[in-house]
Amino acid sequence: MSYTAVERETVCVCNDETNEWEVYSCSPKTITKIKKAGLELLRVDADGGHYFKGDYGQVSFRTKSSGRNWTPEQRKAAADRMAKARSNKNT
Repeated sequence: MSYTAVERETVCVCNDETNEWEVYSCSPKTITKIKKAGLELLRVDADGGHYFKGDYGQVSFRTKSSGRNWTPEQRKAAADRMAKARSNKNT
């Protein structure tokens, strides 16, 4: 069964008693990331939903990056450094 974008979800539940995460996902992109993080696959249901279990330290959250605000001079200096590094690599 194929889910629509609205239906693809990921649910993470943290158990403070056991210090473990239980994660359910039916989003292929998220399932790949969870597998790469090394969480244990418990089962896959008939609809393709994946159930995982992992230690507390295997799941983390990051703040959203605000990006870099470079001045035109900083941008030019960085471009010059990259051009020099590329030319040194090719020689």
